[in-house]
Amino acid sequence: MPGFRQTLHLLLVAGCFFLNVSTLPAREAIARTFGKPLTLKKTLSLQEALQQPAKYQGQKVLLEGKISDVCQMKGCWLMLSDGGRAIRMKFEGYSFFVPRDCRGKKVQAEGRLIQETLSQEMARHYAEEQSAQANQSQIKGPQRVVTFEAVGVTIFD
Repeated sequence: MPGFRQTLHLLLVAGCFFLNVSTLPAREAIARTFGKPLTLKKTLSLQEALQQPAKYQGQKVLLEGKISDVCQMKGCWLMLSDGGRAIRMKFEGYSFFVPRDCRGKKVQAEGRLIQETLSQEMARHYAEEQSAQANQSQIKGPQRVVTFEAVGVTIFD
């Protein structure tokens, strides 16, 4: 049977161990920002943005979701998804790019919604740059779309 001193010593060693473990910093998510720093705090749901794009057109909004695809040529666009819906995000004035391997990561982006018509040629160009090759011949005529022009993007690793 251990003596009082041995028990006290064991408790002291165990306490120091748990104290050291509990004071280790938690692994923090690494956030990388591309373009301008984000200034908005309140996010707009992608569902709301896509249901009423005219309501938000021209306003600066903050969207959040996961990156479901990214341009494999330069990283000049990404697809932001909430699991059910997605929107193509371009970057203001072609002024910045994102890493081509950021698919699946959480993202926040600040910018504005744009309702536009893509030419058949541009729609096929986007299909060519996707990570999963789409059948470009199935894209026929102009495409009416809602896109997002980001001024800043933060990707969380």
